[in-house]
Amino acid sequence: MVPLKDESPRSDVLFVFLDFLTTRDTKGSDLETLHVPNLVCLQQICTHCEMLTNIDEECQRCGKRNHSFWDDLVGDLSYLCETRPWVSNVMEARIDPQRV
Repeated sequence: MVPLKDESPRSDVLFVFLDFLTTRDTKGSDLETLHVPNLVCLQQICTHCEMLTNIDEECQRCGKRNHSFWDDLVGDLSYLCETRPWVSNVMEARIDPQRV
């Protein structure tokens, strides 16, 4: 991941980073194996807490910043759809397990 650049002034943005950890030992056919997710990690930061080094430290603005889903791999992500008056943009990044 590339570090955020200081591009002041910047509007208030919520960054959401997703990572799907998978195994590839399930046979899909004779020539391929399937990516089976076994852990989904989500981290979020806002322009208020982006310089905090401890991801487990909660932000006063965006709340809990580190989430892991083991059993319910999608988890309850409905909180990402909540209205946040301070957010002018939500940016999402995902690592595609098919490309790793």
